[in-house]
Amino acid sequence: MIFTITQNLIAIDGFSFSRPRIFNPSNFGYDIVRRSRVTEEHGDYLDGVFHLLKLHGSVNWEYTNEGVIQENDNPNPDKACLIYPARGKYQQSYLQPHLELVSQFFASLREPNTCLIIAGFGFNDDHLSEPIIAAIKTNPSLKLIVVDPCAESSAEGNNSKASHYWNDLYTLAKNDHDICFLNADFEQFVNLIPDLKALSRAQKLEQAVINSVKGSL
Repeated sequence: MIFTITQNLIAIDGFSFSRPRIFNPSNFGYDIVRRSRVTEEHGDYLDGVFHLLKLHGSVNWEYTNEGVIQENDNPNPDKACLIYPARGKYQQSYLQPHLELVSQFFASLREPNTCLIIAGFGFNDDHLSEPIIAAIKTNPSLKLIVVDPCAESSAEGNNSKASHYWNDLYTLAKNDHDICFLNADFEQFVNLIPDLKALSRAQKLEQAVINSVKGSL
């Protein structure tokens, strides 16, 4: 299923497009194309479509008796498809659907001109932190923004509770890798994000006319 959120974006999360919503990795290979008109040969890809990867599962995911994963508004806790913050979470990450979701995430880190924003993650999970470090070292076009209220002290080694990966990232940043540390909580970070809404063709024409009029005055 794909769903629309406040900014008219559409998320593909690996589940089927009909109910009951069943997880199938092949759904990540689909896209949404605007239907072509009679006068057009081909349709075009719809803007604002993105992949939503819930690496540790979700509270409304459930394993069925048939062994498939589906969404359920009232899931049985004994059949929950969710990785809890416990000692065995590393092993659970190698079970489906978590293995597929993590694989999708790792593949995206290898894509050119990719920007990864990390907010609220302390780099305490080796199975996620190690591939991120590896991607930074091997993908020269990967940009990383790390958002944390204690980013500065953690990166500079002044936070005794911080994972050693903070120091690894700080070292990579000093060696000219494109890494930015932002000392902010999530609410502060959201307010710093600029509005990058693209102009429509009509708006672009209007802006061009306004600019030409200003230039002639």
